[in-house]
Amino acid sequence: MPQSASAVVIRHLTKSYRRGGQVVPVLNDISFDIATGDFVALMGPSGSGKSTLLNLIAGIDRPDSGELRVGGVDINGLDEAELADWRSRNVGFIFQFYNLMPVLTAFENVELPLLLTRLSARERREHVDMALAMVGLADRMEHYPS
Repeated sequence: MPQSASAVVIRHLTKSYRRGGQVVPVLNDISFDIATGDFVALMGPSGSGKSTLLNLIAGIDRPDSGELRVGGVDINGLDEAELADWRSRNVGFIFQFYNLMPVLTAFENVELPLLLTRLSARERREHVDMALAMVGLADRMEHYPS
């Protein structure tokens, strides 16, 4: 598959963790492409490396070795500041479990990740208003999670 058609390119990716004095391999020589527009489901038993792989693709963790390109960017080649900037512009998460901050309003919970961007307060407000309206919560922006 041509690289220009791939949203994610992974070649010979490895990742292991240390548990005490023991090295625990999690991903070993993983290679695949995800084409732009593809819908992908990761399935496997607990501990098989699904979350580790997603964390690597999102730039939350770093591989031990291998090539990892997302949107044409070699994220392994980014330093921590560049990686944080890349994540703020390119990565979003929908968590499996309920992860709202109970001490923040709906508005503040939605705005929280936008505080890491270069958006002005006015631009953040516009984004939050639009997001809450899209999910039918515009009238509950000052409410706290129940």
